[in-house]
Amino acid sequence: MPIFDILNNGVVRVVLLGTLFLGILSGILGVFTLLKKQALIGDTLSHATLPGVVLMFIFTTSKNISVLLIGAAISAALAMGIMMLIKKYSKINNDAILALILSSFFGLGRFLISLISRNPKYSGARLDDFIFGSAATIIESDVITLMVVLLVVLVIIIFTWRNLKLQTFDKDFYQSVGYSNLLIDFIMSFMTILVIVVGIRTVGVILMSALLIVPGLAARQWSDKLLINVILAGVFGALASVFGTLYSVSYEGGIPTGPVIVIIGTAIAIISLLFAPRKGIISKEIARINHRNDLKRYQILIHLYEVKEERDDYYLQSNLKEHINNNLIEVNNGLITLTNQGHNKVVRILRGDRK
Repeated sequence: MPIFDILNNGVVRVVLLGTLFLGILSGILGVFTLLKKQALIGDTLSHATLPGVVLMFIFTTSKNISVLLIGAAISAALAMGIMMLIKKYSKINNDAILALILSSFFGLGRFLISLISRNPKYSGARLDDFIFGSAATIIESDVITLMVVLLVVLVIIIFTWRNLKLQTFDKDFYQSVGYSNLLIDFIMSFMTILVIVVGIRTVGVILMSALLIVPGLAARQWSDKLLINVILAGVFGALASVFGTLYSVSYEGGIPTGPVIVIIGTAIAIISLLFAPRKGIISKEIARINHRNDLKRYQILIHLYEVKEERDDYYLQSNLKEHINNNLIEVNNGLITLTNQGHNKVVRILRGDRK
């Protein structure tokens, strides 16, 4: 289906805007969770929303998405509180705590769904949509909600930027200068729960964690600067969401949008892991080969750098013309020495700089 025909469809435009806002949101927040080494918290909290959704439906019998998301938020907050308590009062490792909460809450949610599916009163609830996601059901109010949440998260990050940055990289120092780690942790937890709750409708509890991790992971390969990471992660999240949505709706017969978004995001991450200029696996291998060739090509210069000078007959069998023409070495009174330019060249070679 031609792209213009797709974009002329009002329903598609709504879904596209919704996934776009969610991609930007997830990418920006994911940078901080990755840097704080809490990538799996998003996975745990997204799975922990499921029993809240089901219980809220059981108690209210309402299919209103806003009501169900309140239950998801309460369930995720409860899971976060339990994790903090276990971490504070036990010696259980953090990864074990995450695994315990994830499996127990998700298992409870699946059990409740299985239980109510046998009751005709709750038929047609379609609560499985929260597991796998259903981007096609996004409506204008969902887009507005996502836009508001995006603005809220951006405002919080902007006003707490210095605190977030310092606490993310050095929690001990941050607390030693009189600030509260607890407050920043609460703000991060609040934003994470907020993003997960508004996102599970689109990509589901299973894939929501990937949307939080993948854009930030890709961004980390391109820069060591936090601001650049945040911008790139937002861009990568947006690209994955837009192209994933367009591909899923243009495919004949239609395919689920959430998985396609995650697949495209993963492809971006793999490309970044392989080809990012400084950290990419292939880029680093090319740089290693080039550095080895430079060491071989400029072996004479490196020797002179170490011994300061050498007799010219020492290199009678070597081709010095190239280095002399490039003003890297000079021969005076039977001695070969490095020029200032040659000295600088060797310094750059030894530290792997090919400029």
